[in-house]
Amino acid sequence: MNRLVEFWRLVAPVVVALVAAWPATVLAQSPGPGPSAPGDQATELAKQQQNPISSLISVPLQGNWDFGLGDRDATGTIFNVQPVMPFGLSPGTNIILRVILPLVSQPGRDDARVNGLGDVVATAFFSPAKSGGITWGVGPVFLLPTATNNALGGEKFGIGPSAVVLTQPGPWTAGLLFNHLWSTSGADDREDVNTTFLQPFVNYNLGGGLAVGASMEATGNWNADEHWTAPLLFSVSKVARLGQRPVNFVVAAGPTVASPAGGANWRFRFMAVLLYPR
Repeated sequence: MNRLVEFWRLVAPVVVALVAAWPATVLAQSPGPGPSAPGDQATELAKQQQNPISSLISVPLQGNWDFGLGDRDATGTIFNVQPVMPFGLSPGTNIILRVILPLVSQPGRDDARVNGLGDVVATAFFSPAKSGGITWGVGPVFLLPTATNNALGGEKFGIGPSAVVLTQPGPWTAGLLFNHLWSTSGADDREDVNTTFLQPFVNYNLGGGLAVGASMEATGNWNADEHWTAPLLFSVSKVARLGQRPVNFVVAAGPTVASPAGGANWRFRFMAVLLYPR
């Protein structure tokens, strides 16, 4: 219990600061749905949120619990703050900024835990403002050495390509997110970064903002003997209102189908996505 309290003392100020600092102009032009928002509006919000490069402003607050770590079958926690901010670059092109800010609590040596901020990953997708049956985006991804503890980051700055492609026929959303990072500078005594991230995903919308889905989040470290870590998550989500603010609540769980020795056996996730439709 003390570990949980310590972790949330770390998380809470960051979350509060992020929400408090959200631009007033965005909030002013992004009212939530009225008290009797129709089910099709909730479904449309759900489909927009399932699209990583939609024009929907959102702030996912994602908690992950990884079970079965190491010889002690310990539990690791990662709380990701993941704002998504789309901008119109030109009449025909959008740029979508996606940032992943991880707050981590991992088991360490001698029953101690390592808590702090991990390395930040930021992506800028360039995408056509209007698309047909296939939606796509490409752009650079950056690794920023922001970790507050050497055990939580690589002390390397990295850069590489990123791409996403998806389709949304009827109630379905299906696609693939990809990026690859190479380190370009950083501490000489730390291992170079050479990692691939692949995320195939599929969602089926049941109506009224309710959806079910599955995704695999596979990370390949090409400098390691055992390359892949790949949790497979099955999810249920529902768009609801928190006051006047639409929020997509997501619960997901599933096995880790590939992991290095001592890696997690399975993952549980709870996420609340604050939505700002314009």
